[in-house]
Amino acid sequence: MSASGEHPCVVPGCEEAGRNRIGVRCRIAHSATPPIPEKKRTDALFSVEADAYLCDCHALAGVAMTLTVAPNQTEEASLAVVCGRSISDIHSTPIKQPLEQAA
Repeated sequence: MSASGEHPCVVPGCEEAGRNRIGVRCRIAHSATPPIPEKKRTDALFSVEADAYLCDCHALAGVAMTLTVAPNQTEEASLAVVCGRSISDIHSTPIKQPLEQAA
């Protein structure tokens, strides 16, 4: 992050400020009994933000994303962004829904 508080755009060679943070949410997408009884359809089970940002132009021009899912038992969601040859730091956040409460 620069002294002005702006982040670089993750797109290699882009000189614009990255003002739009990339993130992923896992939402309940069914109407059956949810894994956490207090949650309802479309509520998020977790949300994780990357340490990667897009400038306004790259965020609005369109972007193709590929998500690799690797299950583990950490009860955390982790996210890193790869664009060209650059890779962001891995950012992790605890999953606040306790696994033992899952239906």
